[in-house]
Amino acid sequence: MMATHVWVTNSDGSTPALAAFLGGKAAALFAVLAGIGVVLTTRQQRERKAHAAAALNVFGRGLALMLIGMTLGLVPGPIAVILVYYGLVFWLMVPLLRLSNLSLLMVATAWAGLWPFLSMLLRAPLNVSSELGTPSWLDLAHPLELLRGLFVTGTYPVLTWVVYAIVGMVVGRMLLVARERGTILPLSLGLAGVGAVLALVGVGVSLLLAGPFGGLSSIGASTGAGERASDLFYSAAFGTSPTESSWFLASPAPHSGTTFDLAITAGTSLIAIGVCLALCLRMGDAAIRVLGPALGAGATPLTIYALHVIVAGITYSALVHGGGLANSPELFWLVSSAPIWLIHVAGALGIGAVFFWWQRRGPLEAAVTWSGQRFAALASPRSPRRAGS
Repeated sequence: MMATHVWVTNSDGSTPALAAFLGGKAAALFAVLAGIGVVLTTRQQRERKAHAAAALNVFGRGLALMLIGMTLGLVPGPIAVILVYYGLVFWLMVPLLRLSNLSLLMVATAWAGLWPFLSMLLRAPLNVSSELGTPSWLDLAHPLELLRGLFVTGTYPVLTWVVYAIVGMVVGRMLLVARERGTILPLSLGLAGVGAVLALVGVGVSLLLAGPFGGLSSIGASTGAGERASDLFYSAAFGTSPTESSWFLASPAPHSGTTFDLAITAGTSLIAIGVCLALCLRMGDAAIRVLGPALGAGATPLTIYALHVIVAGITYSALVHGGGLANSPELFWLVSSAPIWLIHVAGALGIGAVFFWWQRRGPLEAAVTWSGQRFAALASPRSPRRAGS
């Protein structure tokens, strides 16, 4: 994710190969992990059949994420902060908590196929593509536009991204069962295999629709783009697909929100989770200790993400808006380059090492947990007062 934020352009204007490859995939993995996190954080409540407490827990965690996200939205910079959208996805998961795995997969599959069409139908009369990047408290001045952006026309439209979280819920449940049975390794390999098939099918069917079925030629004719239709079809989007032609729904472009984009990025997320699980299971205790900084960073992702956004935003504002870059183009590397990406990664690992040694969660993680627990406590029956008290 850091690579897609601070190494997106080379000094000559070209796109780095790493950023091109990771485009859309890092954020999708983030959302799939959200679904896994919901399962893990509500496990005890679900085991006790405390469904109301589990629902309120997820609601409270989502609310905390939105408050943090709205505040981070005040930081100027090029990064589109996902947290407000992310929190709303948590809220959409609340009514799904009691569904079976099969029901969740059916909902995710049906919605991934239907919603892109509905989104295009809703957006076509509006004549807007992406109208909301990072939500902030300032956007409350235009509440209708804010809600429309969060759910439909934003960079991470909630009604699109909930698909990833549902997939993550299924994966999280499967992991808990596999842990009890001692079958995590077969599950991890299975996840990687299913993810590979899903991604390959998404790419393959999209290519067939674009070429042999005439998608690109239709787009070129309807938009007047001609030979540039391929660029429009495959270029990274900003949360939604163009509405000039229904053939754009066949695009595999990152962040386009099409069925094929969802299939590809959900597939790569499953591959990443499966491969990482398999590798970690094969590592000994010594290797795990070496990975302590990464484990610590993994325990403090929200805190590190917030610091990453703030540092990148301040650097960008100072150099771009402050005019420093125009006067000193050699400083471009501080905005986008491999070295600045490595610096952000090193900072994350440094923070992770501290928290791994300290054996504590990050402050923002603790705040989200506290919010979830406070709301979950509302479902606990209050002790009746004694007579005469």
